[in-house]
Amino acid sequence: MSQSVQTIEQRIEARIDNETTRQLAVSDRAGGLVFANVSEVMEFAKLMAISGIAVRKHLRGNPGACLGVVIQALEWRMSPYAVANKSYLVNDQLAYEAQLIHAVVLSRAPIKGRPKVEYSGEGDKRRCRVSVELNDGSGQWVDYESPEFGKITPKNSPLWKSDPDQQHFYFSARSLARRHFPDVILGVYAEDEIMPRDPAAARDVTPAPKTLSGRLDALAGSPAQPEHDPETGEIKGEGETSNPPATAGQRAVDPAPQSLADGAVTDGGEDDGRFPPPASDDFPGDQPSPRQLARDRGAEAKRDGLNKRAMPAEYRSEGREAEMQAWLEGFEGQRQAEDA
Repeated sequence: MSQSVQTIEQRIEARIDNETTRQLAVSDRAGGLVFANVSEVMEFAKLMAISGIAVRKHLRGNPGACLGVVIQALEWRMSPYAVANKSYLVNDQLAYEAQLIHAVVLSRAPIKGRPKVEYSGEGDKRRCRVSVELNDGSGQWVDYESPEFGKITPKNSPLWKSDPDQQHFYFSARSLARRHFPDVILGVYAEDEIMPRDPAAARDVTPAPKTLSGRLDALAGSPAQPEHDPETGEIKGEGETSNPPATAGQRAVDPAPQSLADGAVTDGGEDDGRFPPPASDDFPGDQPSPRQLARDRGAEAKRDGLNKRAMPAEYRSEGREAEMQAWLEGFEGQRQAEDA
C-alpha cells in the first residue's frame, strides 16, 4: 500500500505556528487585523496560502506571494484578502486590478475630493483628461490628459472593449498619480500595464532531432522530445551528454528510473518504493525548493487527469534534469496514491 502524497498546502499548514496565530488581534479599522510583529505577518501569509477558494489560484500554496500581498495591504491600510482578490499573475509578475489602484490613489494621494474627468473626441481619437485639487490649501489643480485611444498600449484588460470609457478613466487617473504623486503607487502595476510577451519574437532553440523518431516527430509537426541517457537521465547532445560528469564537490543529479527516462507510462500496481513521500529537506522554510515545486506540479497534473505529455517545457530544458525527474516523481506518486 503506497503512502499518501502531501499537497503543498498540507506541508504549509504543518509549519504554521498556532501560538503566534492565536495572538493576532481583530480590529474594526481598515484591514480588519492588527499585526504586532513580522512573525505574525508571516504566519498570516501562510494562512492565506492555504485559504483555498478564498484567494486566487496564483496565491494558493504560495506563502511568499501571499506575504507580498499582505505587506502591500498593510501599507495601503486595506484588507489583505480584498487586495489578494484584486491581484493577478501576469508574465510572472504580480499585478493588480485598475480599480484597486484607483482606490489606492483616492485614499493615499494628497488630493481634495474626487477627480474631475472630461472626455473629448471619438473612436481612436478619443482622449480622457483627469484633474484633481491638491489638499495643501493652495487651491492648485493638477491634471493629466491621455494619449489618443488608438495609441494606448497595451490594452490587456477586457474593459477596453466592454467599457472603454471606464478603463480610459482608470488609465488616466493612474497616469496622473505616476506623474504627480509617484510615491503613492511606487512599484505597483495594473494587469493591463504589463506588456505581454510577443510570441513572434521568441527564438526556437530546440536542437535538431538526432534520432529517427525525433525526425519523424518533426516531419509530423509534433515537437520532438529530448533524448535522455537511460542511466543518468541527462539530455543527450551530439555524440556526448549535454553536461560534463559531476566533479568532486558537485552534487550529482539523481538517476531517473529506466521506465521514466524512456517516457514509459505504467498502468498501476503495487508501490515499488521508487517514489517515497517528499523528504522534509525539500521544503526548507516557507518557500518550496525548485525540485519540490516541480514535484507538486507533477502531482497536480495527475490530479487534473493529464498525462506525462503535460510536463512543462522548461523542465525538458538543458540543466533542468533534476526538476524533470521531480515532476515525474510527483506524477507517479500521485498515481500510486490514487490507485491505493
